[in-house]
Amino acid sequence: MESHIRLLFNQDVLKEAGKKFGVKLEELYEVGGFENFIYGYKKGGDEFILRISHSSHRTFDQLLSELDFVHFLAENHANVSIPVQSVDHHLIEKVELKDSYFTVSSYIKALGERPSKDYFDDTFFYNYGKTIGQFHRLTKKYQPSNGVIKRFKWDEDPLFINARSYLPDSDEIIYTRFVELIEELNQLKIGTDHYGLIHTDIHMGNFFIKDKKLTVFDFDDCSYMWYASDIAIALFYFLEFSIRDEKKYKENAHYFMTHFMKGYLSENNLIQDDMKTVHSFLKLRELVLYIVFFRSVDLTVDSFASKFISRHRQRIINQDLFVDIDFIQYLK
Repeated sequence: MESHIRLLFNQDVLKEAGKKFGVKLEELYEVGGFENFIYGYKKGGDEFILRISHSSHRTFDQLLSELDFVHFLAENHANVSIPVQSVDHHLIEKVELKDSYFTVSSYIKALGERPSKDYFDDTFFYNYGKTIGQFHRLTKKYQPSNGVIKRFKWDEDPLFINARSYLPDSDEIIYTRFVELIEELNQLKIGTDHYGLIHTDIHMGNFFIKDKKLTVFDFDDCSYMWYASDIAIALFYFLEFSIRDEKKYKENAHYFMTHFMKGYLSENNLIQDDMKTVHSFLKLRELVLYIVFFRSVDLTVDSFASKFISRHRQRIINQDLFVDIDFIQYLK
């Protein structure tokens, strides 16, 4: 989140946002959030999430397109956190400011808990892949509802548009690598067998697990993108955040992909050309996270972010593979 957004957010905004959904200020508790302000509340014995987003991050219409997609997935029996209506029976409300606004939406809190390493087994990774495969199978049929604008494509996200402004002057070469990769990816085939509206951020912080079933939330970054990107993102965060030791990346990537892809292929088919692109999408996520840290994190305070920058800068410049593995083998 950009610093100017944090300055605009205050208790008056939070109070008004809660009021839109019938929740008092004192009933709200902070949950977290990286791109948005996320709060929890209870009502009638059930738990809910309140999400507050600034219009410079996502407009009202962009949020509406996100919720339309989430509703479509829920209607087709996918496990997603379902949006709920406000006091005035709207899925989205506004808190107006002088020159901008915050959008407010609310969701049934996903059952279960965030997966820890204790969950990591063959079944967990199979179901992880199966969940993403199901989303990709369903998105082939998705069409925006009447009055809902089409969601943006991946490189129309503000992070991509404004990337250069977030990087220091010394990182011109990083931006060059970013642009080169975007140009390379835009040469790929676009068709419903390879490309559609996808989550684009299904790491283990964006789903809960209960009775071995995943419930996915936070579709804030959903965009039109190649399916292989979701696979790469799942693998990237597993290795970077759960394994962390680069010497163990290859063996753990093999274990992850073996079971993840069995689950994925039970729901959706891909071809060799799709799997060849996973390396490029791993590199894209490496670059995106690098840029995000400069945009949103104080690198003098956040040691993880600063270590990530130090560790990955030269790898990005050299265009090193994130993990040296043949992804085609997992189609068998």
